[in-house]
Amino acid sequence: MAINTIIVSGNLGKDCEQRWTPAGKPIASFSLPVKQGYGEHAKTSWVICKMFGAKAEKLPQYLPKGTKVMVTGEFVMEEWTAQDGTKRSAAVIIVEKLDFGGNGQGSQQQSQFWGQPLPPQTVQEPPMDFDDDVPF
Repeated sequence: MAINTIIVSGNLGKDCEQRWTPAGKPIASFSLPVKQGYGEHAKTSWVICKMFGAKAEKLPQYLPKGTKVMVTGEFVMEEWTAQDGTKRSAAVIIVEKLDFGGNGQGSQQQSQFWGQPLPPQTVQEPPMDFDDDVPF
């Protein structure tokens, strides 16, 4: 059994776009940067993120260029033939979950993953009446 899940976070490279299928179903798409390597070998690639259904219908107004998001979804390689006859492909994430990053542009929607402090942790001391004799 294979598991195909990818998590990517970053700032949108351009405004979220909305299209409709011939059957009238909404599709929202946007791009996120994926960094690879380090130093002089660092490289940034862009991955296309697509969301379908009711969420895709409402999503574009909340995703202008620069919005910080984290997406979780399925990684696929889309392949097609361009009008000039050349074969093309692109890395695509079919978004299952999207969390807003609280980028300070007036958005009140912040995810637990971003920008919110964790509640203070209480440290519990072990009971002092334990037996020091270990049977092994």
